[in-house]
Amino acid sequence: MNAARGEVAVQKSILVIDDETMILEAIKIIFEDMGYSVHTTSDPLKGTEEAIHGTYDLILTDIRMPQRNGAEITEAVRAARPDARILVITAFPNDALAERALAAGAVGLLRKPFEIARILDFLKD
Repeated sequence: MNAARGEVAVQKSILVIDDETMILEAIKIIFEDMGYSVHTTSDPLKGTEEAIHGTYDLILTDIRMPQRNGAEITEAVRAARPDARILVITAFPNDALAERALAAGAVGLLRKPFEIARILDFLKD
């Protein structure tokens, strides 16, 4: 809260969907330390439902996962919530699935390993 103005800072929220636990933990620690609310899941089916029914400023999804890939997640979420901001992360930027996710409305593509500053760019208003 900014006491001088009586304002309360709005905490931005991030949903991260990735089957790699280490990626989830790293993103969660870094962004929570920066004041963001971070929700993570390694289950792409649960992640899709959470993205559709939750309220997030940014959704990060890996492209290659079992059960459901990032392109399918992007398509499902954008069909239900056209305003959703989805950022795809992948080790293979020329992957056809990454291109499919971008065509479905993902706001960008980050190549693993990625820089935190790139994610912060997508959190700016």
